[in-house]
Amino acid sequence: MNLWKMELLHLFRSWRGWTLFAVFMLAAVLSIVTGVFIETKTDFSHSAGLDLYMIYALPGTILFMGIVVSAFSFDGNKDLSTFLRTRFSMKRILVTKISVYFPLFVLLFFLGFLISFVGGSILFDTSDALSFKWLLWGTLLYLVLDLFYVALMLFTSSIFRGAVASVLLTLAVVIGIPIIASTLITIELLMRGLIATPLADWENVSYVARVLLWWPAALGDTQAFLSVTQSEIAKNTISFFGQSYELDPHFRAKSLISALVLSPIFVLFAWRRFTRRQM
Repeated sequence: MNLWKMELLHLFRSWRGWTLFAVFMLAAVLSIVTGVFIETKTDFSHSAGLDLYMIYALPGTILFMGIVVSAFSFDGNKDLSTFLRTRFSMKRILVTKISVYFPLFVLLFFLGFLISFVGGSILFDTSDALSFKWLLWGTLLYLVLDLFYVALMLFTSSIFRGAVASVLLTLAVVIGIPIIASTLITIELLMRGLIATPLADWENVSYVARVLLWWPAALGDTQAFLSVTQSEIAKNTISFFGQSYELDPHFRAKSLISALVLSPIFVLFAWRRFTRRQM
């Protein structure tokens, strides 16, 4: 049996694969249901439904990270490690896992996105059409961010052998850095007497926020490009997670550069760690 087929069977013969699938489908359904309830009181557009979907899909992203880190931490299971390493090279094992999980996650995310788009187009206001050009640009940036997360998960998985420790380290990096950053930014603005500054302008006045714009995860804000409408193009402003930003194709260019630079570094470090491990 091919290794990639074995990986898929192992994933979908357990709760992990179907739970991941269900989370993204539920996110799509919830975005439509929420939109229906909102529309009974006020106007609701299909682009707003897509924004809701991207918010509801966040738990699926966290779940995906846990599943992939566990898959990369196969050395934590001695029997599994022996089985894989005596039959396949380390390069083939890692490449296969990446080639299975990365396309699968992208497929599930955009399948839910498509369901939300189609359902929203039928049920909600579509007079303000989406921009296909911005959708393509947002998709490209989304794929770059996902590749960075794969590289990051390879890196964190290589630090420890055990799946639990690797998952906790990954969550500490992905979730802990934004929490610590928000705390530091708040303290800085309080000390400088600028706490009354609107939230969207914090990155312009806070020194800590300016530094954190180089953290690749900030590229996640470019998901707003997936639901850019013609009216937003006319106003040259996009709204995402309740915040308004200038519609600029170079939005989060700093984090894009960091993602392109750090991803191969993380992969090379992880490869060095994995190849030096003994069974």
